[in-house]
Amino acid sequence: MNHAFDITSPSPDRQHIAHFAYSGEVRFGPPYFSLSIDSYSFGQRVFSDIHVWSSSSPLLAVQEWLTLDYSEGPITALVILDLQLRREAELARLVKGFIVPTAFEGSSIVYRKDYAGNEGTERFEIDTTKIEGWTVLGSVSPGASAP
Repeated sequence: MNHAFDITSPSPDRQHIAHFAYSGEVRFGPPYFSLSIDSYSFGQRVFSDIHVWSSSSPLLAVQEWLTLDYSEGPITALVILDLQLRREAELARLVKGFIVPTAFEGSSIVYRKDYAGNEGTERFEIDTTKIEGWTVLGSVSPGASAP
């Protein structure tokens, strides 16, 4: 793979490093990446390089791609990773569009929905202290080992 397109993103407190390794591009679309944080790899799961760290650093919001099939997609999910408690949760899913995390504001993650390349106008917000359905970090991906 071409390492020139890889992206390294340290957390604000420099305690964690997210590494987005370039994996390819969808037809007429943006590039996609594999993700690892510190020494933990998310295996065969596919991500965009769009991400947002919380200012206190234990939370990372990422855009996961659930398909690379041009005729079905894009199908994307907003996933939040809690590195301190080693857990993750899918917060939202969108068919035929991209969920874009934009910021953490207080205890909330803010995101927008983009459809067919047009920037969404609606703003969405989820309070991270009220998230239900947390799973063990990486439990969605069989064969991945927890850090």
